Amino acid sequence: MYYKIGVDVGGTNTDAVLVSHTNTILAKTKQTTTLDVSTGIKNAIGAVISKVNIPKEDIKYIMLGTTHCTNALVERKELNKIGAIRIGLPASSSIPTMADFPEELKVLLGEHTYMVHGGYEFDGRLISPLKEKEVKRHLHSMKGQVESLAITGIFSKTLPDQELQVAAWAKEILGSDVRTSCSHQLGGLGLLERENAAILNAALQKVASKMVNAFKDTVHGLGLSSQMFIGQNDGTLMSLEQVQDYPVLTISSGPTNSIRGAGALSKVKNGIVIDVGGTTSDGGVLVNFFPRESTQAAQIGGVLTNFRMPDVVAVGIGGGTIVRFSGNKCHLGPDSVGYRLKEKAIAFEGDTLTLSDFFLANNELEIEHAEESLNLIKMIEKITEKTFPEALSEVKHQIQITIEKLVDKLKTDSREIPVVACGGGSFLLPKEINGASSVIFPEHLEVANAFGACIAQIGCEEEMVINTLQNDENTALEQLLEKVKQELLKNGALEDSINILAKEVIPLAYLPGAVKLKVKLCGDLLS
Repeated sequence: MYYKIGVDVGGTNTDAVLVSHTNTILAKTKQTTTLDVSTGIKNAIGAVISKVNIPKEDIKYIMLGTTHCTNALVERKELNKIGAIRIGLPASSSIPTMADFPEELKVLLGEHTYMVHGGYEFDGRLISPLKEKEVKRHLHSMKGQVESLAITGIFSKTLPDQELQVAAWAKEILGSDVRTSCSHQLGGLGLLERENAAILNAALQKVASKMVNAFKDTVHGLGLSSQMFIGQNDGTLMSLEQVQDYPVLTISSGPTNSIRGAGALSKVKNGIVIDVGGTTSDGGVLVNFFPRESTQAAQIGGVLTNFRMPDVVAVGIGGGTIVRFSGNKCHLGPDSVGYRLKEKAIAFEGDTLTLSDFFLANNELEIEHAEESLNLIKMIEKITEKTFPEALSEVKHQIQITIEKLVDKLKTDSREIPVVACGGGSFLLPKEINGASSVIFPEHLEVANAFGACIAQIGCEEEMVINTLQNDENTALEQLLEKVKQELLKNGALEDSINILAKEVIPLAYLPGAVKLKVKLCGDLLS
């Protein structure tokens, strides 16, 4: 018998659940997210442990879904001083490194960017050989100036050896303290987006190390000796060592955890999940209990990248969404009072009319210290200059339209599929939605995100390009599967539990014989 704790850090709340080895929720909590984040995590873990009488040594795993890296990137805080080397001359020189970065981010990161000779064609033919002296000259000019290095080669997804050689020289010259980010381990095929992903990854490595150390200190400070993992974008887990190497892969773990958790709580295998928070409603699609991956290049902190991200669409409907009436029209958001609901909303003697005020007045929601329903109705009628039933009807109609548009956007065909609600603001969702076969409100929906982190498995994904005129497609696919399986076992997966989530063979347009192979496996943690 062992136990697991799942923690999810959001902008407003830090949620935690404690579950048994059979994934039964035994305790749950919502704590306010603190400025230093670690205190909120400590409070949440401490709260769930205090609710059950179990020995601390039986808590075997703690999983964390966090927004540390997202916040650092959006706020431009604590980012590493980075170097960037692009391997590709004489090709690729027409577009400079970081060409499409926001100006202030370019200034923060862009002092040491270099292009060197090298790179491959899609089928492994050499563009030009690496020049050791050239690379080492640039590395020496960066010595003592950078904390991490991003290395990107043309078609390094086909042959990564030049990137790995530059990384080896970097370790030799810059020292083992300077971490390297090789693009073939992070992004997709496109050079510029993959380079961007490697640069962002390099910039976040200090933030990740700091977060990992704070997580370890918090867990050990509570007297726990549990094994720790961090959630990543695709709904699977990373070890603490992996997170420090690939922090960029944690960037969208919040919505992913909610999608996974809601699917498991409702036992819906394929459907739509809508996670309603204080500011937005995030919609995602469940495919075989995992979030559907986005096929678009994702924009992170104003930068276009092509690493794996869940396909999530956000709309401005949340518990703190501001409601305005002009003439006969009702307007919802897109702005929100967010975590300041208890000081800004009318129900708490504030001056801003929010969606929560309407649902409190209609007794569909209860929050401690909120104004009584009758008083609240009078206040709403005074502000809107309408009777309360009229105003409420208009608000609910606007919510209905917005949510139905969201569902329509996420669907790929006209068939009706189930919609699963989760998140603290799920009381806002209509009980019936056009295009949905049913709307499900599972038990524990308010902590679906933490539960999603808790039930996550170890995962690993790889893709490569081969030339089928030179290589056998089936042999290459089997070799790639075996490589990913070994990586999974190394990271602590149980061999018997490993299953294949994706196995794709995609011909590439305009490149004769070129095929992209992609495999994704996951497995349970060793118990």
